[in-house]
Amino acid sequence: MNKKLIYTTFFANFLIIIFFWWSNSGALLTRDTSGTLLALGRLSGLLAVYFVLMQFLLMGRTRWIEKLFGLDKLSRVHHWNGKLSILLIIAHPILITLAYSSLAKTGFIEEFTGILSSFRDTLQAFIALILFSSIVFLSLYIVKRRLKYEAWYFVHLLTYLAIVLAWGHQLKNGEDFLANRTFVLYWYALYTFVFGNVLIFRFIRPVYLFYKHRFRVEKVLPETHDTNSVYITGRKLDQFRVKPGQFMMFRFLQEGFWWQSHPFSLSKVMDGRSIRITPKSLGDFTIKIPELKAGTQIVIDGPYGIFTKEIATKDKFLLIAGGIGITPLRSLTEQLASEGKDIVLISCNKTEKDVVFKEELDELSNEHGFPIHYILSKDKNPNYLYGRSDKEKIQTLVPDHKERDIYICGPVAMLEGLRKDLAKLGVPEEQIHYEKFSL
Repeated sequence: MNKKLIYTTFFANFLIIIFFWWSNSGALLTRDTSGTLLALGRLSGLLAVYFVLMQFLLMGRTRWIEKLFGLDKLSRVHHWNGKLSILLIIAHPILITLAYSSLAKTGFIEEFTGILSSFRDTLQAFIALILFSSIVFLSLYIVKRRLKYEAWYFVHLLTYLAIVLAWGHQLKNGEDFLANRTFVLYWYALYTFVFGNVLIFRFIRPVYLFYKHRFRVEKVLPETHDTNSVYITGRKLDQFRVKPGQFMMFRFLQEGFWWQSHPFSLSKVMDGRSIRITPKSLGDFTIKIPELKAGTQIVIDGPYGIFTKEIATKDKFLLIAGGIGITPLRSLTEQLASEGKDIVLISCNKTEKDVVFKEELDELSNEHGFPIHYILSKDKNPNYLYGRSDKEKIQTLVPDHKERDIYICGPVAMLEGLRKDLAKLGVPEEQIHYEKFSL
Protein backbone atom coordinates (compact mmCIF):
# COMPACT_ATOMS: atom_id res chain seq x y z
CA MET A 1 0.00 0.00 0.00
CA ASN A 2 1.31 3.47 -0.90
CA LYS A 3 0.01 7.04 -0.75
CA LYS A 4 -0.91 7.17 -4.44
CA LEU A 5 -3.10 4.09 -4.11
CA ILE A 6 -4.87 5.59 -1.07
CA TYR A 7 -5.47 8.88 -2.90
CA THR A 8 -6.71 6.97 -5.96
CA THR A 9 -9.08 4.85 -3.86
CA PHE A 10 -10.49 7.92 -2.11
CA PHE A 11 -11.22 9.78 -5.35
CA ALA A 12 -12.49 6.62 -7.08
CA ASN A 13 -15.12 6.16 -4.37
CA PHE A 14 -15.97 9.84 -4.55
CA LEU A 15 -16.58 9.49 -8.29
CA ILE A 16 -18.63 6.31 -7.79
CA ILE A 17 -20.97 8.22 -5.48
CA ILE A 18 -21.21 11.08 -7.99
CA PHE A 19 -21.98 8.56 -10.76
CA PHE A 20 -24.85 6.90 -8.88
CA TRP A 21 -26.24 10.28 -7.83
CA TRP A 22 -26.04 11.63 -11.39
CA SER A 23 -27.70 8.53 -12.81
CA ASN A 24 -30.85 9.14 -10.78
CA SER A 25 -30.81 12.82 -9.77
CA GLY A 26 -28.71 14.54 -12.42
CA ALA A 27 -31.73 15.40 -14.59
CA LEU A 28 -33.26 17.36 -11.71
CA LEU A 29 -30.48 19.96 -11.83
CA THR A 30 -31.86 21.68 -14.93
CA ARG A 31 -35.60 21.01 -14.41
CA ASP A 32 -36.49 23.97 -12.19
CA THR A 33 -35.46 25.62 -8.92
CA SER A 34 -37.02 22.95 -6.75
CA GLY A 35 -35.37 20.22 -8.83
CA THR A 36 -31.96 21.86 -8.50
CA LEU A 37 -32.36 22.20 -4.73
CA LEU A 38 -33.53 18.59 -4.44
CA ALA A 39 -30.61 17.24 -6.49
CA LEU A 40 -28.07 19.24 -4.49
CA GLY A 41 -29.75 18.20 -1.25
CA ARG A 42 -29.39 14.53 -2.16
CA LEU A 43 -25.76 15.02 -3.20
CA SER A 44 -24.87 16.87 0.03
CA GLY A 45 -26.39 14.00 2.04
CA LEU A 46 -24.42 11.34 0.16
CA LEU A 47 -21.16 13.25 0.43
CA ALA A 48 -21.80 14.05 4.10
CA VAL A 49 -21.97 10.33 4.88
CA TYR A 50 -18.86 9.64 2.79
CA PHE A 51 -16.77 12.27 4.55
CA VAL A 52 -18.04 11.18 7.99
CA LEU A 53 -16.98 7.62 7.18
CA MET A 54 -13.57 8.99 6.18
CA GLN A 55 -13.40 10.55 9.66
CA PHE A 56 -13.59 7.07 11.17
CA LEU A 57 -10.77 5.82 8.92
CA LEU A 58 -8.61 8.88 9.59
CA MET A 59 -8.70 8.59 13.38
CA GLY A 60 -9.58 4.90 13.77
CA ARG A 61 -5.86 4.07 14.17
CA THR A 62 -6.03 2.24 10.85
CA ARG A 63 -2.46 1.04 10.57
CA TRP A 64 -2.18 0.79 6.79
CA ILE A 65 -3.09 4.49 6.57
CA GLU A 66 -1.31 5.70 9.70
CA LYS A 67 2.08 4.19 8.87
CA LEU A 68 2.17 6.19 5.63
CA PHE A 69 0.98 9.56 6.93
CA GLY A 70 1.38 9.49 10.71
CA LEU A 71 -1.36 10.30 13.22
CA ASP A 72 -0.16 13.90 13.55
CA LYS A 73 -0.86 14.65 9.86
CA LEU A 74 -4.05 12.56 9.89
CA SER A 75 -5.34 14.57 12.87
CA ARG A 76 -4.97 17.79 10.86
CA VAL A 77 -6.83 16.29 7.90
CA HIS A 78 -9.44 15.00 10.38
CA HIS A 79 -9.88 18.56 11.66
CA TRP A 80 -10.61 20.06 8.24
CA ASN A 81 -12.59 17.06 7.02
CA GLY A 82 -14.77 17.42 10.11
CA LYS A 83 -15.60 21.01 9.19
CA LEU A 84 -16.45 20.00 5.63
CA SER A 85 -18.60 17.12 6.91
CA ILE A 86 -20.69 19.32 9.20
CA LEU A 87 -21.29 21.85 6.41
CA LEU A 88 -22.62 19.06 4.18
CA ILE A 89 -24.68 17.56 7.04
CA ILE A 90 -26.34 20.92 7.72
CA ALA A 91 -26.80 21.71 4.01
CA HIS A 92 -28.60 18.40 3.34
CA PRO A 93 -31.85 19.00 5.31
CA ILE A 94 -31.91 22.70 4.42
CA LEU A 95 -31.73 22.03 0.66
CA ILE A 96 -34.23 19.16 0.83
CA THR A 97 -36.69 21.27 2.82
CA LEU A 98 -36.32 24.25 0.48
CA ALA A 99 -36.98 21.95 -2.49
CA TYR A 100 -40.21 20.52 -1.07
CA SER A 101 -41.22 23.93 0.23
CA SER A 102 -40.87 25.34 -3.28
CA LEU A 103 -42.92 22.51 -4.76
CA ALA A 104 -45.71 22.69 -2.18
CA LYS A 105 -45.70 26.49 -1.87
CA THR A 106 -45.39 26.20 1.91
CA GLY A 107 -43.18 27.89 4.50
CA PHE A 108 -39.81 26.44 5.48
CA ILE A 109 -40.74 25.59 9.09
CA GLU A 110 -44.06 24.05 8.09
CA GLU A 111 -42.40 21.90 5.44
CA PHE A 112 -39.55 20.88 7.74
CA THR A 113 -41.89 19.68 10.50
CA GLY A 114 -43.93 17.88 7.85
CA ILE A 115 -40.86 16.01 6.62
CA LEU A 116 -39.98 14.97 10.18
CA SER A 117 -43.43 13.49 10.71
CA SER A 118 -43.98 12.02 7.23
CA PHE A 119 -40.77 10.27 6.25
CA ARG A 120 -39.48 7.19 8.04
CA ASP A 121 -36.53 7.58 10.43
CA THR A 122 -36.13 11.31 9.69
CA LEU A 123 -36.61 12.21 13.37
CA GLN A 124 -33.67 9.96 14.28
CA ALA A 125 -31.69 11.57 11.47
CA PHE A 126 -32.50 15.01 12.88
CA ILE A 127 -31.22 13.91 16.29
CA ALA A 128 -28.08 12.68 14.51
CA LEU A 129 -27.72 16.14 12.93
CA ILE A 130 -27.88 17.74 16.37
CA LEU A 131 -25.31 15.26 17.67
CA PHE A 132 -22.90 15.81 14.76
CA SER A 133 -23.18 19.58 15.16
CA SER A 134 -22.61 19.32 18.91
CA ILE A 135 -19.57 17.08 18.40
CA VAL A 136 -17.91 19.57 16.04
CA PHE A 137 -18.59 22.69 18.08
CA LEU A 138 -17.76 21.06 21.43
CA SER A 139 -14.51 19.67 19.98
CA LEU A 140 -13.48 23.12 18.75
CA TYR A 141 -14.35 24.58 22.16
CA ILE A 142 -12.38 21.89 24.01
CA VAL A 143 -9.29 22.46 21.88
CA LYS A 144 -9.54 26.26 22.09
CA ARG A 145 -9.95 26.24 25.88
CA ARG A 146 -7.35 23.47 26.25
CA LEU A 147 -9.66 21.31 28.30
CA LYS A 148 -8.85 17.74 29.27
CA TYR A 149 -8.14 15.13 26.61
CA GLU A 150 -10.84 12.95 28.19
CA ALA A 151 -13.49 15.56 27.38
CA TRP A 152 -12.47 15.54 23.70
CA TYR A 153 -12.39 11.73 23.67
CA PHE A 154 -15.83 11.19 25.22
CA VAL A 155 -17.44 13.83 23.01
CA HIS A 156 -16.12 11.96 19.97
CA LEU A 157 -17.71 8.71 21.20
CA LEU A 158 -21.07 10.31 20.36
CA THR A 159 -20.12 9.97 16.69
CA TYR A 160 -20.92 6.25 16.86
CA LEU A 161 -24.43 7.00 18.14
CA ALA A 162 -24.95 9.68 15.50
CA ILE A 163 -23.96 7.39 12.63
CA VAL A 164 -26.36 4.69 13.87
CA LEU A 165 -29.24 7.17 14.13
CA ALA A 166 -28.57 8.54 10.65
CA TRP A 167 -28.38 5.12 8.99
CA GLY A 168 -32.08 4.26 8.73
CA HIS A 169 -33.33 7.23 6.70
CA GLN A 170 -30.58 6.88 4.08
CA LEU A 171 -31.82 3.63 2.53
CA LYS A 172 -35.52 4.02 3.36
CA ASN A 173 -35.94 7.55 2.01
CA GLY A 174 -33.00 8.15 -0.31
CA GLU A 175 -34.29 8.18 -3.89
CA ASP A 176 -30.84 7.43 -5.25
CA PHE A 177 -30.91 4.15 -3.28
CA LEU A 178 -34.53 3.27 -3.97
CA ALA A 179 -33.87 3.59 -7.71
CA ASN A 180 -30.67 1.52 -7.81
CA ARG A 181 -30.11 -1.76 -5.99
CA THR A 182 -26.44 -1.77 -6.99
CA PHE A 183 -25.93 1.52 -5.16
CA VAL A 184 -27.48 -0.03 -2.03
CA LEU A 185 -25.03 -2.93 -2.17
CA TYR A 186 -22.13 -0.49 -2.69
CA TRP A 187 -23.31 1.54 0.34
CA TYR A 188 -23.38 -1.59 2.52
CA ALA A 189 -19.87 -2.49 1.29
CA LEU A 190 -18.59 1.00 2.11
CA TYR A 191 -19.92 0.87 5.67
CA THR A 192 -18.64 -2.69 6.13
CA PHE A 193 -15.15 -1.76 4.95
CA VAL A 194 -14.89 1.31 7.19
CA PHE A 195 -16.27 -0.23 10.37
CA GLY A 196 -14.46 -3.49 9.70
CA ASN A 197 -11.19 -1.53 9.84
CA VAL A 198 -12.30 0.31 12.98
CA LEU A 199 -13.24 -2.97 14.65
CA ILE A 200 -9.95 -4.66 13.75
CA PHE A 201 -7.52 -1.85 14.57
CA ARG A 202 -9.36 -0.05 17.37
CA PHE A 203 -10.56 -3.10 19.32
CA ILE A 204 -9.42 -6.55 18.13
CA ARG A 205 -5.72 -5.78 17.65
CA PRO A 206 -5.15 -4.19 21.13
CA VAL A 207 -6.89 -7.18 22.77
CA TYR A 208 -4.75 -9.58 20.72
CA LEU A 209 -1.54 -7.78 21.75
CA PHE A 210 -2.66 -7.77 25.39
CA TYR A 211 -3.15 -11.53 25.52
CA LYS A 212 -0.02 -12.23 23.48
CA HIS A 213 2.40 -10.06 25.47
CA ARG A 214 0.72 -9.70 28.90
CA PHE A 215 2.08 -6.18 29.38
CA ARG A 216 2.43 -5.13 33.02
CA VAL A 217 4.11 -2.45 35.10
CA GLU A 218 7.53 -3.47 36.37
CA LYS A 219 8.43 -0.31 38.28
CA VAL A 220 8.01 3.47 38.32
CA LEU A 221 11.09 5.64 38.90
CA PRO A 222 11.31 9.45 39.23
CA GLU A 223 13.36 11.36 36.64
CA THR A 224 12.77 14.95 37.82
CA HIS A 225 10.48 16.73 40.29
CA ASP A 226 7.49 16.28 37.92
CA THR A 227 8.52 13.49 35.54
CA ASN A 228 8.49 9.72 36.09
CA SER A 229 9.57 6.76 33.99
CA VAL A 230 7.35 3.69 33.81
CA TYR A 231 9.16 0.44 33.05
CA ILE A 232 6.94 -2.18 31.43
CA THR A 233 7.65 -5.86 31.05
CA GLY A 234 5.76 -8.79 29.54
CA ARG A 235 6.07 -11.90 27.37
CA LYS A 236 7.79 -12.16 24.01
CA LEU A 237 8.65 -8.45 23.95
CA ASP A 238 11.29 -9.17 21.33
CA GLN A 239 8.32 -9.73 18.97
CA PHE A 240 6.72 -6.39 19.88
CA ARG A 241 8.61 -3.96 17.68
CA VAL A 242 8.55 -0.23 18.33
CA LYS A 243 10.82 2.17 16.43
CA PRO A 244 12.58 4.99 18.29
CA GLY A 245 10.45 8.10 17.88
CA GLN A 246 7.13 6.24 17.87
CA PHE A 247 4.40 6.33 20.52
CA MET A 248 1.71 3.99 21.83
CA MET A 249 -1.68 4.29 23.54
CA PHE A 250 -1.64 3.00 27.14
CA ARG A 251 -4.56 1.87 29.29
CA PHE A 252 -3.45 0.89 32.80
CA LEU A 253 -5.87 -1.65 34.29
CA GLN A 254 -5.74 -0.23 37.79
CA GLU A 255 -8.45 1.56 39.76
CA GLY A 256 -8.42 5.25 38.86
CA PHE A 257 -6.64 4.59 35.55
CA TRP A 258 -8.46 1.88 33.55
CA TRP A 259 -11.15 4.07 31.94
CA GLN A 260 -8.62 6.34 30.21
CA SER A 261 -6.20 5.64 27.36
CA HIS A 262 -3.29 8.04 26.83
CA PRO A 263 -0.46 8.37 24.27
CA PHE A 264 3.17 8.19 25.42
CA SER A 265 6.39 7.99 23.40
CA LEU A 266 9.07 5.36 23.73
CA SER A 267 11.81 7.05 25.81
CA LYS A 268 14.48 4.37 25.42
CA VAL A 269 15.39 1.96 22.65
CA MET A 270 13.69 -1.37 23.31
CA ASP A 271 16.00 -4.19 24.38
CA GLY A 272 13.52 -7.06 23.96
CA ARG A 273 12.91 -7.24 27.72
CA SER A 274 11.19 -3.99 28.66
CA ILE A 275 9.47 -0.83 27.40
CA ARG A 276 10.06 2.57 28.97
CA ILE A 277 7.81 5.61 28.78
CA THR A 278 8.32 8.87 30.65
CA PRO A 279 5.17 10.94 31.33
CA LYS A 280 5.31 14.43 32.79
CA SER A 281 2.76 15.45 35.43
CA LEU A 282 0.64 17.78 33.32
CA GLY A 283 -2.91 16.79 34.28
CA ASP A 284 -5.16 14.71 36.49
CA PHE A 285 -4.06 11.46 34.83
CA THR A 286 -0.29 11.93 34.59
CA ILE A 287 -0.02 13.38 38.09
CA LYS A 288 -1.12 9.96 39.40
CA ILE A 289 1.53 7.99 37.48
CA PRO A 290 3.70 7.44 40.63
CA GLU A 291 0.70 5.60 42.13
CA LEU A 292 0.91 2.81 39.54
CA LYS A 293 1.56 -0.51 41.25
CA ALA A 294 4.05 -3.13 40.09
CA GLY A 295 2.20 -5.93 38.33
CA THR A 296 -0.60 -3.69 36.99
CA GLN A 297 -1.68 -5.04 33.62
CA ILE A 298 -1.70 -2.72 30.59
CA VAL A 299 -3.51 -2.66 27.28
CA ILE A 300 -1.12 -1.18 24.71
CA ASP A 301 -2.31 -0.05 21.30
CA GLY A 302 0.32 0.74 18.70
CA PRO A 303 2.98 1.58 17.88
CA TYR A 304 2.06 4.72 15.95
CA GLY A 305 3.88 7.61 14.32
CA ILE A 306 6.37 8.18 11.51
CA PHE A 307 8.63 10.45 13.58
CA THR A 308 11.49 8.02 12.92
CA LYS A 309 14.83 7.94 11.13
CA GLU A 310 13.16 6.35 8.08
CA ILE A 311 11.70 9.70 6.98
CA ALA A 312 15.12 11.39 6.90
CA THR A 313 16.46 12.71 3.62
CA LYS A 314 20.02 13.36 4.83
CA ASP A 315 22.64 11.44 6.80
CA LYS A 316 23.15 14.23 9.37
CA PHE A 317 20.67 15.14 12.10
CA LEU A 318 19.68 18.07 14.31
CA LEU A 319 17.30 17.11 17.12
CA ILE A 320 15.51 19.90 19.01
CA ALA A 321 13.43 19.10 22.10
CA GLY A 322 11.23 21.38 24.16
CA GLY A 323 10.58 20.16 27.71
CA ILE A 324 9.08 16.68 27.80
CA GLY A 325 9.36 16.64 24.01
CA ILE A 326 12.72 15.03 24.73
CA THR A 327 11.06 11.61 25.22
CA PRO A 328 10.84 10.48 21.56
CA LEU A 329 14.13 12.24 20.77
CA ARG A 330 15.86 10.43 23.66
CA SER A 331 15.24 7.04 21.99
CA LEU A 332 15.98 8.45 18.53
CA THR A 333 19.27 9.91 19.79
CA GLU A 334 20.30 6.55 21.21
CA GLN A 335 19.55 4.79 17.92
CA LEU A 336 21.30 7.32 15.69
CA ALA A 337 24.31 7.51 17.98
CA SER A 338 24.71 3.72 18.02
CA GLU A 339 24.68 3.77 14.22
CA GLY A 340 27.45 6.36 14.12
CA LYS A 341 25.33 9.17 12.65
CA ASP A 342 26.34 12.83 12.79
CA ILE A 343 24.02 14.25 15.49
CA VAL A 344 23.52 17.56 17.25
CA LEU A 345 20.99 17.65 20.10
CA ILE A 346 19.44 20.80 21.55
CA SER A 347 17.40 20.37 24.74
CA CYS A 348 15.30 23.37 25.82
CA ASN A 349 13.81 23.73 29.29
CA LYS A 350 12.65 26.44 31.66
CA THR A 351 15.01 25.68 34.58
CA GLU A 352 17.77 23.23 35.48
CA LYS A 353 15.41 21.07 37.56
CA ASP A 354 13.21 20.56 34.46
CA VAL A 355 15.94 18.91 32.39
CA VAL A 356 14.98 15.27 31.79
CA PHE A 357 17.52 12.50 31.03
CA LYS A 358 20.55 14.78 31.45
CA GLU A 359 22.79 12.06 32.89
CA GLU A 360 21.72 9.53 30.25
CA LEU A 361 22.18 11.99 27.39
CA ASP A 362 25.58 13.15 28.67
CA GLU A 363 26.66 9.52 28.90
CA LEU A 364 25.55 8.90 25.31
CA SER A 365 27.33 12.08 24.22
CA ASN A 366 30.60 11.05 25.88
CA GLU A 367 30.37 7.52 24.51
CA HIS A 368 29.57 8.46 20.91
CA GLY A 369 31.10 11.92 20.65
CA PHE A 370 28.18 14.15 19.60
CA PRO A 371 27.41 17.63 21.01
CA ILE A 372 24.47 18.48 23.28
CA HIS A 373 23.37 22.06 23.91
CA TYR A 374 21.14 22.66 26.94
CA ILE A 375 19.16 25.93 26.86
CA LEU A 376 17.23 27.37 29.80
CA SER A 377 14.62 30.08 29.26
CA LYS A 378 13.98 31.12 32.89
CA ASP A 379 17.14 30.25 34.76
CA LYS A 380 20.50 31.98 34.20
CA ASN A 381 23.01 29.27 35.03
CA PRO A 382 26.70 29.36 34.01
CA ASN A 383 26.53 25.68 33.06
CA TYR A 384 23.75 26.22 30.51
CA LEU A 385 22.92 28.47 27.59
CA TYR A 386 20.23 31.07 28.24
CA GLY A 387 17.28 32.02 26.05
CA ARG A 388 15.33 30.09 23.43
CA SER A 389 16.13 27.87 20.47
CA ASP A 390 15.59 30.58 17.88
CA LYS A 391 17.13 31.41 14.51
CA GLU A 392 20.22 33.06 16.01
CA LYS A 393 21.05 30.14 18.28
CA ILE A 394 20.65 27.61 15.49
CA GLN A 395 22.95 29.63 13.24
CA THR A 396 25.54 29.83 16.03
CA LEU A 397 25.33 26.31 17.44
CA VAL A 398 24.71 24.40 14.18
CA PRO A 399 26.27 26.29 11.25
CA ASP A 400 25.60 23.36 8.88
CA HIS A 401 21.86 23.20 9.70
CA LYS A 402 20.92 23.21 5.99
CA GLU A 403 22.76 19.91 5.57
CA ARG A 404 20.75 18.18 8.28
CA ASP A 405 17.35 16.62 8.78
CA ILE A 406 15.81 18.52 11.67
CA TYR A 407 13.51 16.75 14.14
CA ILE A 408 11.49 18.95 16.52
CA CYS A 409 9.28 17.82 19.39
CA GLY A 410 7.70 20.09 21.96
CA PRO A 411 4.92 22.59 22.64
CA VAL A 412 2.98 23.93 19.66
CA ALA A 413 4.18 27.53 20.12
CA MET A 414 7.83 26.44 20.08
CA LEU A 415 7.28 24.20 17.07
CA GLU A 416 5.56 26.90 15.01
CA GLY A 417 8.24 29.44 15.90
CA LEU A 418 11.05 27.08 14.90
CA ARG A 419 9.38 26.19 11.62
CA LYS A 420 9.23 29.87 10.68
CA ASP A 421 12.84 30.43 11.77
CA LEU A 422 14.10 27.41 9.83
CA ALA A 423 12.23 28.57 6.72
CA LYS A 424 13.96 31.96 7.02
CA LEU A 425 17.28 30.14 7.31
CA GLY A 426 16.57 28.37 4.04
CA VAL A 427 16.03 24.84 5.38
CA PRO A 428 13.85 22.91 2.87
CA GLU A 429 10.43 21.86 4.20
CA GLU A 430 11.13 18.20 3.48
CA GLN A 431 14.06 18.27 5.94
CA ILE A 432 11.89 19.48 8.83
CA HIS A 433 10.06 16.80 10.82
CA TYR A 434 7.99 17.47 13.90
CA GLU A 435 5.61 16.05 16.44
CA LYS A 436 3.14 18.20 18.37
CA PHE A 437 2.11 17.73 21.98
CA SER A 438 -1.53 18.82 21.56
CA LEU A 439 -4.98 17.57 20.53
